[in-house]
Amino acid sequence: MPRRLRMQGLQAELASLSDLLQSAKEMDDPVGEFQLEKRKKKIESELLSLVEHPEKKASIALFFGGKPVLGSRGISADFAAHMLESFQDLVARSFASAELGMLGGRGPIPMRQATNLMVTNLTKGSFGFVLDELSDQEETDTTALKFIVEEVVRTLGKVSSSNELDFEEVAETLEPRMLISLKDFFVTLDSAEGTIRLVDDVADISLDLPAIHRGRIRTEVTSIDETDITIEGILIGILPEHRKFEMLVDGQMLYGSVSKEAAEEYSGLIGRGEKPERKAWKVRIKRRIVTPLSRPAREVNRLLGFLGKMDV
Repeated sequence: MPRRLRMQGLQAELASLSDLLQSAKEMDDPVGEFQLEKRKKKIESELLSLVEHPEKKASIALFFGGKPVLGSRGISADFAAHMLESFQDLVARSFASAELGMLGGRGPIPMRQATNLMVTNLTKGSFGFVLDELSDQEETDTTALKFIVEEVVRTLGKVSSSNELDFEEVAETLEPRMLISLKDFFVTLDSAEGTIRLVDDVADISLDLPAIHRGRIRTEVTSIDETDITIEGILIGILPEHRKFEMLVDGQMLYGSVSKEAAEEYSGLIGRGEKPERKAWKVRIKRRIVTPLSRPAREVNRLLGFLGKMDV
């Protein structure tokens, strides 16, 4: 279960215990007071442990509402199955894109097995599911899957945001297949007149009917066209950790992101004592044209690799 939800539950119980403890004191009930104090200290210890030891594996709760849900009693089986599959698909495609730098236009999603989340519990209150990353080994660092799940939640929030700039920001980074998964997610919710709340260790966002319809419209009308091109220019600089590059091409500055492979190539050049900056290079670029609803098209470039130095 997400740490945020566990902390909220413990904080609510702590507040209730404080009231009971005050009542026990007023009623001169030393036995009850002792038991309540003991429970209070235990909860305070659990809260401190959650603060000092952040969760290292992915965990998220999906709360559903609207027509497909009957309070906390039940949920449409078809709707629930489709939503769980759709969310898992978003996670799988986002993970593959982050690890491989790009996804093919069709075919199975690479590394999907590494992204499988398990339904471990039902949510309390509105009907929903708790999804966790499970493994037998103890993690010493935060897993890549945890970062990806949190990124997917942020993406869903920005795609459905009332601020158009939030959507434009995230649209520039989307792979075409990720856009398809987002459209499926919002179409399923909108068609069923359902709502969703997503809670992970970082965020707690609720998407009401207007937000979901907004996300559907944006993902249905936005187009992303990609082409691989070869260009020649002067490399101004690369930030391999942040995966950003600048290049002077025909007197114009070209900016963009850097694929994992290109970042490794650059690090290899540096490791061999070369200085790639301020030299002419032939490089391979993936150019993405993002055209959102009623907005001008935007060009986004991604450096895929170095093809060789150029004679100046």
